[in-house]
Amino acid sequence: MSTVGQQVVLALILGVSVGFVASCEEDESTTEKAPTVILEPPAEGEGFQISMEMTVPAGTEAWRCKIGRLPAGDSIFRINRAESRQTDNIHHMDVMALALTPIDLPDGEYDCAQIYEDNPVLMEEGIFLYASQVGEQVIQLPEGVVAPVPSEMAYMQEIHFVNSSPEDVAIYSYLNAYTIPADETKATIWGGVVRDAHINIPAASEHREWSRCVMNEDVDVIFVSSHTHQLGREVRVRRFDGKAAGEEIYVNDDWHAPQLKDFSPPLKLKKGEGLEFECLFDNSTMDEVKWGFASIDEMCQIGIVHTPGSTTAKCEVVETSDGVIDTTGEGG
Repeated sequence: MSTVGQQVVLALILGVSVGFVASCEEDESTTEKAPTVILEPPAEGEGFQISMEMTVPAGTEAWRCKIGRLPAGDSIFRINRAESRQTDNIHHMDVMALALTPIDLPDGEYDCAQIYEDNPVLMEEGIFLYASQVGEQVIQLPEGVVAPVPSEMAYMQEIHFVNSSPEDVAIYSYLNAYTIPADETKATIWGGVVRDAHINIPAASEHREWSRCVMNEDVDVIFVSSHTHQLGREVRVRRFDGKAAGEEIYVNDDWHAPQLKDFSPPLKLKKGEGLEFECLFDNSTMDEVKWGFASIDEMCQIGIVHTPGSTTAKCEVVETSDGVIDTTGEGG
């Protein structure tokens, strides 16, 4: 499942809770209580669950990555529905497929900042399967539409959390992927992230930046979402016919929990048509703010999910408000 957001440093990994049911014959005073079940996993043969848990020390910012492998099963998981639950106020979590990336690390926990520094191509070549910035989220694809994901595939789950409190905070993120049988599959999805990585927000000012992209293939858009950091006051997305922006199709004014817009019927974009996305920032600090992963940096980007599931379909940036086209942060 492609996502809505590419984005996150210090954490103690606690591991995944395992349910425990005490015997009814045990004395109540000595009975061990079962850990809280965050999210029951799918029934056997109906999907899979992945998760992360960690403790973020007081006054720190954590960006941690977990590398693992999806379970064995049919050669392809045909995912029609996804559900996630996580600690409120997580800056974001996402899950990336590593199949087409240069990462070859043993399963385990890593510093995300170091992984991205060592592998900058992840910004463009990483295939994000899922992302969320809210405590509970459900994504239901149309009937018969699936995200095909290979079984036993290497993946990277990451969590970004800013703990501004005076106490350590235990956080968690659970994701369930639910599948349908092959004979019920009608279509597949694909998608990607479109970003402006050339952001310069002057000190003590309101500032707008926009980018325009056009599709290189015909698509039917079924989801759109946005991502900024805390200076982001508003994101607006409009249709772009290749020459001018038109109908507004998306507005978000909550940077921490951006709307996931579901288009039914799908939004049809022909080759050469696309979207304009505009971000309004309110910088009350005395410092200029630029693009980056940390919470003190900023971002301006949208995520698009579409059918058909063409892996070559892309919304290519053709114009920006400052005249610089940079989608990687390495200069345009």
